[in-house]
Amino acid sequence: MDSSDILFQVFKDRIARNIRSLLSEGQPIHTHGIIRLEVPCPGINCLDWLMAQGSQYKVYWSNRDNTFEMAGLGAADSIRSQAISGYNTLFEAIHEKLSLAGNEPHYYGGIGFYPPRVNSGARKQEKEWKEFGAYYFLLPQFEIITKNEKTVFACNIVAANVTRALIEEYLSALDNLSFAQKPSGNEVIPAIRGVRMLPDKALWRQLFSEHVQPSGKMAYQKIVLARKTCIELTADSEPLVVFRKLVRETPRSFHYYFQPQAGNAFFGASPERLFTRHGRAIESEALAGTMPRGASGEEDAAFEKKLLSSDKDALEHKIVAEAIKNAFQKLCVSFSSDDAPTVVKASSGQHLITRFKGILKDETDDAQILSLLHPTPAVGGTPTEQVLQALINVEPFDRGWYAGAFGYIGTTSVDFTVALRCALMRANTVNLFAGAGIVEGSTADEEWQEIEEKKRIFLRILSS
Repeated sequence: MDSSDILFQVFKDRIARNIRSLLSEGQPIHTHGIIRLEVPCPGINCLDWLMAQGSQYKVYWSNRDNTFEMAGLGAADSIRSQAISGYNTLFEAIHEKLSLAGNEPHYYGGIGFYPPRVNSGARKQEKEWKEFGAYYFLLPQFEIITKNEKTVFACNIVAANVTRALIEEYLSALDNLSFAQKPSGNEVIPAIRGVRMLPDKALWRQLFSEHVQPSGKMAYQKIVLARKTCIELTADSEPLVVFRKLVRETPRSFHYYFQPQAGNAFFGASPERLFTRHGRAIESEALAGTMPRGASGEEDAAFEKKLLSSDKDALEHKIVAEAIKNAFQKLCVSFSSDDAPTVVKASSGQHLITRFKGILKDETDDAQILSLLHPTPAVGGTPTEQVLQALINVEPFDRGWYAGAFGYIGTTSVDFTVALRCALMRANTVNLFAGAGIVEGSTADEEWQEIEEKKRIFLRILSS
């Protein structure tokens, strides 16, 4: 056993002693809230640690500026539903659990694209999304968290569940944790056997023509049509292997991973924040209008210049920015935004961005924020209700969590990204999702190609 193994065994032993202390003469000493035990754990890579574990439940989250990263294992608690009548139920359930917790534990998970107010009777509810449901949030049993360059190992236990049997279960799981510095196992991705697109190019052009007349006149001010690319591999593959390669390829992104079953995961690398709240302070952003990245600095600058001068992209961006402005007017006592859109560069493209910051009204809660901001016209369209109903009718697949919200819910803070640049992976099947905003001036072939650019990194990883 080398010095690092000894050190990590010390961490595990310290947590084990604290877990055992939760029973006093066979009876739990806590009856309410969430018990959170933490020890410093420097030198651990969150994603490598997660890959080395064997649990059914795994979750990962990191923000775009790399100031917060977590990897979670197991399920101390979960909040989930196959249907959703309102966001209040979700947030109230989590906040009730967190109300007596110390050290701000978080529930991590995702929410589907379609909001409660949209008629779901005609939706194509595909079985591939069954394990994820309308929403699913986990409080991990064990976490590695790196925040502002400090790393801790944490254990979460729901106090009301504490029994001697549960304590023994935690101790056994803790004993089985690996702190290996390098993941073990096969990290080779099997070859691609076949690719199928929904819709294919012919149907895409047909759907496009139903919303944009030859004259250029739009049926809606904006509609975001999406595509699903179904990839079959020659053998089963571990989703975390694909995800770790995606993380390496996509700096300056929100990275997220949710695994409710072994080998079944939803993950991605999104460039777009939905909103973040810390106390009464809130931030959001309009991210719409896209150009590819260039192969050279000169080509990249040329694409940036084209993006800034594009009337079509300016219109697409303006629609999103106005929607967020209207939401902030309802949610905030005061707010500000950038004077004009600028360009933000991600690995999969460059985009126009307008940032918003505000102070929430005292009576505003997270359910209201989500209801007003999700989905923005960046992923749905406008007028919102008509467009969402149209998408249910015309898209030949279930969006599930694609373009939904993914992140964490805490007591004093919430952080959500828009679940873009994403994949749903199970066994030897990888489903990729991406969309394009259609406004006056859009063409079917250009929007098709924009989606091709958005999924290019995934295809390169799967082909490597």
